Amino acid sequence: MGTLGHKVFENLTEVKTQIEKPETSYNEDKLLLYLKRKSRKSGITIEATCKQTNEGFVVLKGSHIETIDSESIPSGIKDIRKKSQVDVNGILQEDVLFRSPSYAAAFVVGGHANGLTEWKAENGKTLKEIEHIHESTE
Repeated sequence: MGTLGHKVFENLTEVKTQIEKPETSYNEDKLLLYLKRKSRKSGITIEATCKQTNEGFVVLKGSHIETIDSESIPSGIKDIRKKSQVDVNGILQEDVLFRSPSYAAAFVVGGHANGLTEWKAENGKTLKEIEHIHESTE
């Protein structure tokens, strides 16, 4: 299946080997991102963790996501939310891969979201700030 481009049996958070490149303070294969905010829809505090990998952005198992979809949620994200394993408390029971940080954030909040500003590193810097720093060092 892997030769056809389907990642069915591969662990989503496994770090892929790369062609050697210089080590920098920004290592996207190990970058953990966090999203935390109080939901206006349900009143709960949403807390999710995401890992940036070579494949994209993986919302990690154990993340607490919004269980109520907004009316403006993108249809593709709504379908993924329906198919994903989430318990009654909104705890994600599996890792879920997305191609963009905004789709990953929309999945977590149940509506449109800007992943570049919603996802933050442990030090509080947004993904947008981290990418800007990375681009200026290249």
